[in-house]
Amino acid sequence: MSEVIYDVIVLGGGAGGVPASIRAAQLGGRVAIVESDRLGGLCMNKACVPFGHMMAASNILGSLSLGKEMGLGFPEVSKDFAALMKRQNELISFMKQGVKSQLNKKKVEILQGKGKITGKGKLEISGKPYAYKKLILASGAKWVKPEFPGSDTEGAITTDELLARDKLPKKILLYGNSPWLISIAQFLHRYGSAVTLAVQEKDLLAAESKVIRSRLAAALKNQGITIWTSAEMAGVKKEKDGLHCSIKVKDRQEALVVESILGLRRGAALEGLGLEHAGLNKAGDYIPVNQRMETGLDGIYAIGDVSSPESKHYSHQASSGGIVAAENAMGLKSTYDSRSLCRVLFTRPQVACVGLTSKEAKEAGYEVVEGAAPFSMNPLGMILTQTEGIVEVVADKKYGEVLGIHFIGEGASEMAGIGVLALQMEATLEDLARAPFPHPTLNESLSDAARECLGRSIFLP
Repeated sequence: MSEVIYDVIVLGGGAGGVPASIRAAQLGGRVAIVESDRLGGLCMNKACVPFGHMMAASNILGSLSLGKEMGLGFPEVSKDFAALMKRQNELISFMKQGVKSQLNKKKVEILQGKGKITGKGKLEISGKPYAYKKLILASGAKWVKPEFPGSDTEGAITTDELLARDKLPKKILLYGNSPWLISIAQFLHRYGSAVTLAVQEKDLLAAESKVIRSRLAAALKNQGITIWTSAEMAGVKKEKDGLHCSIKVKDRQEALVVESILGLRRGAALEGLGLEHAGLNKAGDYIPVNQRMETGLDGIYAIGDVSSPESKHYSHQASSGGIVAAENAMGLKSTYDSRSLCRVLFTRPQVACVGLTSKEAKEAGYEVVEGAAPFSMNPLGMILTQTEGIVEVVADKKYGEVLGIHFIGEGASEMAGIGVLALQMEATLEDLARAPFPHPTLNESLSDAARECLGRSIFLP
């Protein structure tokens, strides 16, 4: 019996691997997807979906104060964490079945097991050999041990362990620079945990604009979350009453006793892939790729977290890159434009940023013009009490090309889709300024921010 040779094998069944395999099959390829654990990958099972679900519940709690202002009474609000987790697990199970059904419908063969490259065009899955013409590496990310003294102490946990709990910790320290710690901190706080968020950088979301990061920090502090910036863990010691943490915060020393410490670091899942047999360097933090998602070796592509630094571990990047890789593997000429990657945080207020900040644009050599429109001056923003909300637009002064759009406030993640399209289509300030957004919506502020750049704002002082 002759050996089956797949046109494309996708190594990893997560946010990037699934769309990659489906797209390759749509283009007529004989395609297999390899998954060693659960379809949907880290995003669906242990990251984006579960924490997105938890933040949805958190945001409902965050809306109660607005409801009271509007005359709605809430004499008693119960918080049943077990019920939340039951619904969450059922939702994830339903989604996984949907993924499996889609793969079957598109005639993508699902191969369960650990995949390892054994040579050119050769792959071994749980000891059984397979052959391929093109390979897409989509193994995703893994949790990396936090780098602080005492990180091995019992009670220092990852988000996997947090999701497996029946009860939330009464007191917890969230330590690290990951932006996802911010949303987790807000959820835990709203569900009754005493939360301290300690970040090593000098600001929350230090890479974003000053307006975005300062408004987010102010909103979280007003909600009662303790935030320490420029924080360095000096040590952790487990005692009978909990974990005793010694933390240097700027020029002072802080002592804190908590039940748990949550650290969050992720790195590319490179181990066990057999990269050395393909001639790929496995010493790096991730596999670098070009705009076609090519690794530099003929017929091998890499997508998503396995091909990105931690700051770009977004499922929407993995999905977009997966489609590009699949199209190129099947003979098309596709590219991925990383400029339009949206950096999003599902806190309340939400944060969503696309493209360059003003500082980055200036460093890139542009003559920059900026405009901003606060949601507090927007009719719907006033209705929703969006005191911290704002949209910023960064553009090239000479040609008016939009270089970046940054949102903070209600629905920022949805409005950011306009920013993604604006950058992909090389929109100008005039395009945004003349867009007739519906009224009353927060989107209207985007037009006014663009008009502010042009020196002709209508509704701003």
